[in-house]
Amino acid sequence: MFKFNFEVEAESREDPEAVKSPIFSNEGDSEEPKPGYTKDIDWYQAEKVKPIDNLISTLDFYELNAKEMDVGNITIRHLVAGFLLEDIKAQAQLENLDIRKSEENHSDLIAGVYEGGAKIWECTESLLLYLSEEHEDSFWKDKRILDLGCGSGLLGIYAMKKGARVDFQDYNKDVLEYITYPNILLNADESLTEDEKLEFLDNHTTLYAGDWSHFAHLTKEVEKYDLILTSETIYNIENQQKLLETLADRLKPDGIALVAAKSHYFGVGGGLEQFSEKIKLGNLFHIQNVWQSDENLKRGILQLKFK
Repeated sequence: MFKFNFEVEAESREDPEAVKSPIFSNEGDSEEPKPGYTKDIDWYQAEKVKPIDNLISTLDFYELNAKEMDVGNITIRHLVAGFLLEDIKAQAQLENLDIRKSEENHSDLIAGVYEGGAKIWECTESLLLYLSEEHEDSFWKDKRILDLGCGSGLLGIYAMKKGARVDFQDYNKDVLEYITYPNILLNADESLTEDEKLEFLDNHTTLYAGDWSHFAHLTKEVEKYDLILTSETIYNIENQQKLLETLADRLKPDGIALVAAKSHYFGVGGGLEQFSEKIKLGNLFHIQNVWQSDENLKRGILQLKFK
């Protein structure tokens, strides 16, 4: 049985004061890039991200405000964006966080500053469903996996709970520190002591922030991945080449990438059909549409393998 539990998230989406970015909806009719979304953006350099000092001390607070999601035979615990954002806004010392800037600008996207990592988008649910139905437990053993553009990290956490070795990457360091790391620990073995939880993070995962092109360079000496999972990351056409180059740089020769996305992102022009054509022009990957849904927002999952 597959189900999602997003009560608080759903409430936040119905909040009349919550302004949602048109790139994540089927509303609007403009296909032109939004003002300010240009090639002149000074993208963040890539870096490894360590847990913040008070992560363990705040974990009890996070646990009281976590929600559960059942994916096949796995239960994933996660923070809800609405709760987290309200908590961040209440802390004056966190006024410079990119996540906070997005709230103050009433936007899920500020080009080059914040890329929507606080929320759990529809295609993440779709990719989790696909993974739970397509792969047996034995598939994950000894796999090295990258959750690329991870946001809340649910895809990587699912793979981690299945026994894989998972790394996480997101554009925003803030997202990794205040969302991804807490979510990983919310799903760690409850019997671990505080020191053992930190040791678990050191031994089982690495988190990276920054632009994809910089990330590929930073990790060029790191072992490549058997599987790269990425969701809702193709909306900006100008970043798609960097995404494809990152997949090419970080995948093992026999590796697989799964890209979950909507058929079209209004306002910026990206989408599955357009991205598929770009892949074909590059002549590097075989592509296969392995899952699709026409319900509500039309969306699908592409599988990429080297030719």
